Amino acid sequence: MKRIKSLASLFFVFLCMSTMGIIYGGEYPAYEQFLKEAFAGKPYSGQPGKGKKIAFANIVNGSGFCDSVEASVIEHAMLAGFAREDIIIVNNQYNAVIGLKNSDIVLAKRPDVFIEFQFDAKVNNIVARKFKRAGIPIVAIDVPVPGAPFMGADNFGAAYMGGKTMAEMIKSKLGGIDKVDKIILLQFPTGGSATMMRSEGFVPALEEAFGVDVVASKLIKTDGGTGGTESAKKAMDDVLAANPDAKVWAGTAINHESIAGMIAAFEAAGRYDNNKVVFIGMGAGPLGQSQIRDNSVDGSVAFYPERYGQWAVPAAVARMIGKPVPPYIFPDHITITKANIDSV
Repeated sequence: MKRIKSLASLFFVFLCMSTMGIIYGGEYPAYEQFLKEAFAGKPYSGQPGKGKKIAFANIVNGSGFCDSVEASVIEHAMLAGFAREDIIIVNNQYNAVIGLKNSDIVLAKRPDVFIEFQFDAKVNNIVARKFKRAGIPIVAIDVPVPGAPFMGADNFGAAYMGGKTMAEMIKSKLGGIDKVDKIILLQFPTGGSATMMRSEGFVPALEEAFGVDVVASKLIKTDGGTGGTESAKKAMDDVLAANPDAKVWAGTAINHESIAGMIAAFEAAGRYDNNKVVFIGMGAGPLGQSQIRDNSVDGSVAFYPERYGQWAVPAAVARMIGKPVPPYIFPDHITITKANIDSV
């Protein structure tokens, strides 16, 4: 257990160093300058985007989280000097085939840089090869693209924080781990190892609180789909059917749309009792905040999607002009609950 605590502490220190913003020691001067200006909401030095084209592929439109990311990218692209008509936007629709087609559409428009937000790790490998051949740099959001800087959640660090909150809620709301029948992690294997950490990171935090064997005896891991409500509901339907006697649950999923699917499954089975479940979400976007306020979710680790542009666009612009950027760029993370939602 000491080794697990040590590793978790190292991840947390790295998270803090990475998300405190502009602490790179001058190693990435162009990126750091653009980042400072982005945080201040000021036009970027030299207006590097003037006369250039930038493309952004959103993972899906119509999601509060993803719409916030898109608005932030557009805002910061314009601060960087890109004209609105030179900001190419496509919708990947949570569909790997459409994502691949969109990459070809973007490639045909010959942008100077591409910000890719696409869920399928295999598709991202194909996209990486195509854009490398074309000499167009990429910045990846939330799901890695080989050879591209990664901007997005520190999935393990954020999940570890979520696990700590889940453990606290199990104690304070449910009366302790002995009262819990099952702990469910709806996972996202299609996104690759990075997104798997968004649920796997819960495990060491729970083990620290309750012990390895106790957690193992209650833990269920299953594929929850690609982040949509319907796929998560179907996965949770199957889990509930396989565990008819389990009444008290704790759980998490890749995002709040998936949490909504989990809740819908409990309701459809006639087994939903808010006093007998602890749900901890990931992202704390508009839907997540609404779920916290209506008490259907007990907490969430915030990713601040409305700030993604202030991290991703400086990296994209620096890459576009041939300057180095950090390989991993994490947004700020904080755990939000009903107790602090109005003060953070």
